[in-house]
Amino acid sequence: MGDEFNSTEVHRTGVCDQSGQVRDGPRRAARSGSVTSDDHGMLPFEFLLKKKLEWNSDRVEDGSGRTTSFREGLIRVKSCVSVAVLACVLIYFALFVEASSTIDKHDAKRYIAIFVTVFLVSAVPFAPDGPFKWPHPVFWRLLFCLSVLYQLGLTLLLLQTVDQSRQSLKYLDESLGEPLSRKSYGENCTFWDPEHPERVLKKLWAECDIYWASHTLGFYFNALALRDYWLAHVLSVMFELVEYSLEHHIPEFQECWWDHWILDVVLCNSLGIWCGMKTLEYLDMRLYNWRSLWNVPVYPSKRTSDTWSRIWRFKRCLCVFAFIASLLIMELNAFYLKAVLWIPISHWLQTLRLVLYLVGGAVVSRRVYRYMDDPNCEHLAYETWMACLLVITEILIIVRFGPDLLQIPLPDHVLRCWIVGFVCLMSWAVWRFFIS
Repeated sequence: MGDEFNSTEVHRTGVCDQSGQVRDGPRRAARSGSVTSDDHGMLPFEFLLKKKLEWNSDRVEDGSGRTTSFREGLIRVKSCVSVAVLACVLIYFALFVEASSTIDKHDAKRYIAIFVTVFLVSAVPFAPDGPFKWPHPVFWRLLFCLSVLYQLGLTLLLLQTVDQSRQSLKYLDESLGEPLSRKSYGENCTFWDPEHPERVLKKLWAECDIYWASHTLGFYFNALALRDYWLAHVLSVMFELVEYSLEHHIPEFQECWWDHWILDVVLCNSLGIWCGMKTLEYLDMRLYNWRSLWNVPVYPSKRTSDTWSRIWRFKRCLCVFAFIASLLIMELNAFYLKAVLWIPISHWLQTLRLVLYLVGGAVVSRRVYRYMDDPNCEHLAYETWMACLLVITEILIIVRFGPDLLQIPLPDHVLRCWIVGFVCLMSWAVWRFFIS
């Protein structure tokens, strides 16, 4: 009993390294950091204990958990102060500001700002805690409340006609609600001229616009959220393939081959991913290994069999594929919303949407990865379901307002390529989990 008690104490205070051994010291190994699940040599009990210690050492709460000190601080001080300030603002507008008989755009902006402020102050104390303690728990609560506000705005647009939705955006910015000019990047694809090699730099500079910055910064934050070189580069390549497939819908996707693979994938995306991963290593943050999620040992069960094990790993592999598909759809929605609602990609509304998804993506990625990797986690948490609802609502807006755009059929060669790719991917998965 004494040895068992000492072992328990060591497991409680120690940290598991990559080999599954318990050691004292910092939580993460020096800069290697990847959370691997490929531990075939471990017994099921050892694997479960290792995973429990890995996630408990991060002090990550599930969707129903809350940070006690933060909640108590809100109840004692912060709630009183925020409610008092909010009450003073409402008293000022109720007693000293006269309401106009007609609502102009200036009044609409003021009313929207007051509504947003009241909602955030009222909802933040009751919002779920995020999985991170930095920079502050209130930041992740506020982020969740902003996602709820975005969902309310999308619902309001969905319930109107397409013209009403476009014109209602004028209350936020008078420049909206006007047809957009479309730019194609695939008109002159000559990249190298032996007689004039200096034209290469001129051509690259001519193609430099907002999309360069969006690619680099977007994949920088993607790397911070996904924390895996493999998954980030898969998204980078897959999005370029999607652009090839949908260039008949979105003119901005009509790019030259060197624009797709040299400028976007090799330069912008790779630079953003590398900087993001180096930032994670510099901050000594936990890295993920999405490929290993379908290689974890089978949990102990009386029903455990070789067939059940293969099916279970196959399902986890499909979950990773579905996660990748959802990320691609989320990125595509920005361009389709631009087409149906006439919101330019460079507009601040698109920037706010991108920031909301990128910062919130860190939470969703953590929730999904932990749900698939930690045997003690039984819930995906509120943030994941809210993100799913946002993406679904955006898709409904696109389908409702852009039927003419979506009814343009895929070219035959694109359709055949996607069918062949899907069949090859499923064949590899069946061979990997049921034949090999």
